[in-house]
Amino acid sequence: MMFTSNFILITISILISVAFYTILERKILGYM
Repeated sequence: MMFTSNFILITISILISVAFYTILERKILGYM
């Protein structure tokens, strides 16, 4: 149970960081 919840948390954090990075990259490219 503990392992599953940790895995879900890690997956969600990775997805959020990837989405944030792509949004940030688009903003930087948009300003250029």
